[in-house]
Amino acid sequence: MTVPLPVTLSLSDEQALPVDAGRLGDVARRTAAAEGATGEISIILVGTDRITELNIEHLDGTGPTDVLAFPIDGLVTEAPDPDGPPVVIGEVVLCPEVAAGQAPSGPDGFAAELDLLVAHGVLHLLGYDHDTEEHAAAMRRREEAACGRSGARAS
Repeated sequence: MTVPLPVTLSLSDEQALPVDAGRLGDVARRTAAAEGATGEISIILVGTDRITELNIEHLDGTGPTDVLAFPIDGLVTEAPDPDGPPVVIGEVVLCPEVAAGQAPSGPDGFAAELDLLVAHGVLHLLGYDHDTEEHAAAMRRREEAACGRSGARAS
């Protein structure tokens, strides 16, 4: 029997809305583990001003967005060399304020939207994209497996 390799997580909350950090971590780990990933993932929760800055700086975007992903080592499935550097999958930057504005209605809507955005961001770290309908469909399937919802669309 193969023992799954660990995915470690750090979470930094630099914004004001209350979130369930444990739930976000569980979604991130579950998403990465389903792809056989090993390494470290950072999740940073930021306000609209910071996500806007990052969106402009890194994607030439305008205004706030919900989630950004910054892969470093990406998908690594082999155990890292114990004498080598750690495997850093990457960093997911999430804006709960934007997520709240697009969350489905209902008592669990905000938390479910955060789940989806974390899964979406982690999948981007692991090399998934939604630049074609075929890629978007693959990403939607993995989001649904991780959190029961999907949001990826071809762009």
